[in-house]
Amino acid sequence: MWAQKILVALLIGYAIASKVFQEAKVGDRVVLDLGRDVVTWKRVRDNNKEEYIKYCESGETEPRCKGFVTEDGEPATPTSKAHVEKDGKLIFDPFEATDAGLYSSPDQKPIERNEGGAVSAVLNTHIALTVKE
Repeated sequence: MWAQKILVALLIGYAIASKVFQEAKVGDRVVLDLGRDVVTWKRVRDNNKEEYIKYCESGETEPRCKGFVTEDGEPATPTSKAHVEKDGKLIFDPFEATDAGLYSSPDQKPIERNEGGAVSAVLNTHIALTVKE
């Protein structure tokens, strides 16, 4: 019984640890960073719709290269002054109140296999970006 309680406590701890809280002032330059493996970012704002943006090499023309878009490729509204840099960082310049939301990346790999065949799993990191008053 005590082992189950410890397991539940650990799972709750891992779930909380996977969410990072970041405040930003309207008008500031804001940088979100989930690591170098990130090309595509996903966000969910108050409207509960998933929106995507990604880093693109020169010559790529898909809608996600130009700014946040909905799953069907339509520009997200209200718009953001945001882009993804080659190193995977999401930059807002400037940050607007409508940019507040939950940010993550579908590029993060929660399950990894090492050379010996062992499997490890971690929860994807989510950044809750809020407006600092």
